[in-house]
Amino acid sequence: MKKRRKSYSVDAVIRFFLHYYNIPTKQDIEKLAKKIERLEEAVKANKVAAGKVKKAAIVKGAARKKEARRGVAGMTATEKTLAVIKRSSSGVDVAGLKAKTGFEDKKIRNIVFTLTKQGIIKRIGRGVYAIQ
Repeated sequence: MKKRRKSYSVDAVIRFFLHYYNIPTKQDIEKLAKKIERLEEAVKANKVAAGKVKKAAIVKGAARKKEARRGVAGMTATEKTLAVIKRSSSGVDVAGLKAKTGFEDKKIRNIVFTLTKQGIIKRIGRGVYAIQ
């Protein structure tokens, strides 16, 4: 005796093909439509809020970002190092710079190299620098 095969419903076959070939269903399209509506509302709300921002507020925001990058003292590392070198009349060595600025050796070396190349400071002796 032969076994009878299980019959498949037409709906099951259609769902299989839709899934296998990644064809969107009506529910999928409705979900996408809802998401698009929410995005459009968000964009519309953002445009209204952005239109109310004044130009001065944008400029102040940019200035705050620049201050935040410079640190609490308001000076860059190069400016701090240069200030220490300017204060010393007979020049300052790398150890003195390290003690007064609190920077690591590598940072001090990089700053001194840059300032020397720019011609702002000059080398007086071995490891001793002064203003040009």
